[in-house]
Amino acid sequence: MKTLLIGLGLSCCLLSVKGQQVSYTLDYYLESARENSPLIQDYRNQKEIEVYERQRLKALYTRSKVTLNGDYLFVPVISKDNGKTSFEWNPQDGVDYYGYDLGQSSGHFQAGVTWTQPLLGHSAYKVADEQARMNTEILNDKMHLEQHQLERVVTEQYLLCLLDSKQIAFADSVGQLLDRQAVVVRHLAESGLAKLSDLQLVTIERQSNQDMEIASRQSFYTHLMDLNMLCGIKDTAVVLLEEPALTLRLLPAASSAFMEQYRLDSLNTLMSLHSFNVQYKPQLHLFVDGGLRISEFTSMQKHFGMSAGLTFSWTLYDGKQKRLMEKQARARMNSIAFYKDNFNMQQELRRQQYLTELKTYGERCRLLQNRLAEYRQVLAGYRKEMQAGELSVIDYITVLRNRIEAEKEYILLETNRQLLINTFNYWNW
Repeated sequence: MKTLLIGLGLSCCLLSVKGQQVSYTLDYYLESARENSPLIQDYRNQKEIEVYERQRLKALYTRSKVTLNGDYLFVPVISKDNGKTSFEWNPQDGVDYYGYDLGQSSGHFQAGVTWTQPLLGHSAYKVADEQARMNTEILNDKMHLEQHQLERVVTEQYLLCLLDSKQIAFADSVGQLLDRQAVVVRHLAESGLAKLSDLQLVTIERQSNQDMEIASRQSFYTHLMDLNMLCGIKDTAVVLLEEPALTLRLLPAASSAFMEQYRLDSLNTLMSLHSFNVQYKPQLHLFVDGGLRISEFTSMQKHFGMSAGLTFSWTLYDGKQKRLMEKQARARMNSIAFYKDNFNMQQELRRQQYLTELKTYGERCRLLQNRLAEYRQVLAGYRKEMQAGELSVIDYITVLRNRIEAEKEYILLETNRQLLINTFNYWNW
């Protein structure tokens, strides 16, 4: 009873929508999925982050830096000078005391500003900037792959909704046919040309068809809500879906967009190695600082000053880390090449497999169409014979059941063919 009420409710919703002729296309759902995908939005944000990262790297390697610095060192001792024991925080001299040797360590105060400018940072910046560019290209490719994946998944879900919609329409047409036949059988029963059990048999078929229609409507609503959630559409209304025009996209293997990820992975491996090798280049910085430096807190105003100089560093040996990193890079390149070759092999096998299956689906669809045409001719003749009382209702219902099963098989077969076309287009990309 609960299932019947749900089905009737869904039927009312669908009839209301049909009256308003609200319909959507596959392109509408694909566009909604692209706009509302959290992963695609995340890739867009990461690309924006890379823009700011490139600006930061330019500032790091080529721009000057100003820092405020300071330190205060005090050396406390326990003094026993002049026969008096006392604690002193920062004595400048002493004879008899416990603590650090004041001749070797004494307190001091320093505060000032330091300006630093890298002089050899442009080559390092160029490498870092290329790495950031590579990251952006990888994000673009990931976003492209995700959009392609979304196209496949959304199309599959859309076709499932269409399958339910076709089954609903078919059940509705069968219901109308059974309603007409019920009227004919009732007249035959009243004329004594048919039995009451024949009318009951037609009624049973009508109820079975109603159950199939209710189940199809419930399945359509479930699949439609899954489609809306997948595309980020906040809507619970039942809508009409238009038939998509899916065609095979036959492209040469050399133009496969899947190969781009392997190309970028190889370039990124080389770029990472270049970034690592930056530390082996000479580093030269110019610095200027100014402020206060004192060891005694007397005449502080006389000890403000400045200094300038150069700092230089160059790594000459680090335990052969550079050579080890090169070996790691070669190993990664070998792995990428192996994955690429394996993918090419699988992609070619998939193409041949799907094309063969599509050919088989085409032959099966043609045979089913011929069988359905013959069923229609047989049922048309049976209908006339039954109306004349020359054929039993059981024989007519038996053939009608076979025709219904064949029609359902054809609808499912055609949907599977479209799903296979969608899968072929996904891999042949």
